[in-house]
Amino acid sequence: MKGLLEINIGGKKENAQFGMYAIKLLTEKRGITLNDLSELFTGVDTDPVKSFDLMVDLLWAGISNYNLINGDNSQVNYYKLYNDFGDVDKSEYEKIFKAFLETQISGQALSASTDEMDKEPEDKKKA
Repeated sequence: MKGLLEINIGGKKENAQFGMYAIKLLTEKRGITLNDLSELFTGVDTDPVKSFDLMVDLLWAGISNYNLINGDNSQVNYYKLYNDFGDVDKSEYEKIFKAFLETQISGQALSASTDEMDKEPEDKKKA
């Protein structure tokens, strides 16, 4: 399944499911719009703190989404996740990015749709 990730954090296997709702959770947490999403990735290759923060936020959104999909309404402890993420090997970062981007690309495909049903209706009064 696209966007599905299993990762070991704090000695425990966690599942994350990225997708549109995970993106919604992420944008709300960061206080940004979908249009600003790509800016989150600017500078992550040169700024380790920004990269770390983004990885934790991505995982938080993905794990929260996975739990909700599977009927678990408990809140993910962000602070524990942040602390435990320090033990995750940096080689795992690429897996997180890849799982997220699989669904991000799908979202971009939807937003670029030329289907007339996907477009905002025209205001007939101004025509």
